[in-house]
This record gives sequence, C-alpha cells and structure tokens, in this order.
Amino acid sequence: MRSSKRDRVKSNKITYIFIPREDSKQRTVSLDYRIYILLRILFVLLILGIFLSYAFLIPSALEYRRYKTGIDSYKAQEIQLKQLLRDVNEMKEFNTYMRELVGLDLAAEYGEYSDLEKLIDSPDIPMYLSGIPELSPAKGIITKKFMSGPRRHYGIDIAGKRGDPVSACADGLVVFSGWTPELGNMVVISHPDDYISVYGHNDRLIVRERQSVKKGELIALLGSTGYSTGPHLHFEIWHCGHAIDPQQIIPALKSKN
Repeated sequence: MRSSKRDRVKSNKITYIFIPREDSKQRTVSLDYRIYILLRILFVLLILGIFLSYAFLIPSALEYRRYKTGIDSYKAQEIQLKQLLRDVNEMKEFNTYMRELVGLDLAAEYGEYSDLEKLIDSPDIPMYLSGIPELSPAKGIITKKFMSGPRRHYGIDIAGKRGDPVSACADGLVVFSGWTPELGNMVVISHPDDYISVYGHNDRLIVRERQSVKKGELIALLGSTGYSTGPHLHFEIWHCGHAIDPQQIIPALKSKN
C-alpha cells in the first residue's frame, strides 16, 4: 500500500552536514521539516523585532533624552530666575529704606530704581581696587549696636566730639551727600562688590555727589543733625541689599564693647 503525499511531507527532514577543517569525522544534524519552518519563522520575527527597535524604540529613547536634557536646563534656569527675583526683592528693600532716609516719594515705581542706583551703574564711574569696608570711620565709643527685627537699627552709633573727622571706610563713589529728615547731614558711598556704606548725623559734609573717595579720606565732620540726642556718627554697611553689622567685618570695631 502506497503512502499518501501528505504522509511523505510529514516524513521529510532537513539535514545539515558539518565538515570540520581538520581530519576528523563529519557530523550531521537532521531536523524535521516543520521544526525547520518554525525556526525560520522565529528568525524572521527576531530580525523584524531588531528592525522595529531601531525604527521606533531607539528614536523614542533619544527623544526622551532630549526632553530630559531640556527639563534639566529649564530647572537650572528656574533656579537662576528665583535667585534673580530674590536679588530684586533685596534691592527693593534697600531702595525703600534709602528713600525713607532721603525723604523721597515711596510711591515711585520699583521698575525704575532710584537715582542712586542709576548713578552706580553709570559707565563713566571708575572701578576701585580696595572696595571692601575695613576701616573704622570715626574714633569713639559705640553707644548703640546693630539690631535687626522690629527694633531695627541697621548700623552702629559711635559717640564723639562735634567736629571730629569722619572718614570713608573704603574706596568708593559718593552717591548721596545731603540732608535727610532722620539722619540729618548724610553721606552714602557705593563700593565694589555691592557694598554700600552710610554715614549719618554729620555736622558738616566735606564731599559732594559723584566724587570718588579713597579709604581713610575725610568725608564729613561728626555732629548731631537730624533725629539725634547728642554728637555721634550713625554708621551702616549694606551688602547685596542686606544690612550687616559693621562690628562683624571691620577689625577695629570688633574689639569695642
């Protein structure tokens, strides 16, 4: 009895012959035809999967990497923006304080900073080398110390005799020299690295606005003008919009009181 064509197909096999390079016995591997077809299908699916990975998955990964890089960049810019906003708020605080001292209109727009700040940014202003406050502006006893908070006293009071010399604590530019309701005859000096020094209650002013001064140069004579109970110098130091205690940075004042 003859076998059918279907039976013959089922019995077909694929034979692989492995011939070694050296003189040794060759090997043969026989696979059922259906297994051979299955392996070919799996191989095609594997190649197709690799192709799809290159075509879709890898570009998606690269796109994700670009998005992540962009997000990291935006986060860094956000941090810089927040720092800039903090700096602007600090400058607003200092601007308000200076306007109170000078007696300017507090309703002015903050978008346009005071004339003092515009003067500091002028391209005609020379730069100075010794700009960090380090010299005591006057000799005498400290009668009132630096205090923050509700009982704010953004500086120290140095008592002395009327007419005693008042000197610049560092090289800088005089951005204000005139009368104020609170501190009387006052001098404000701008120094490099965002330092500003304030000298109040002077009896007489020696320097004028837009005048450059050197450390130790005479700028005023000690007095009791403005709201004052006796001859003394009210001395302040500001850095980046923050009031700091002069006794913390000026060596000659650290050991006093």
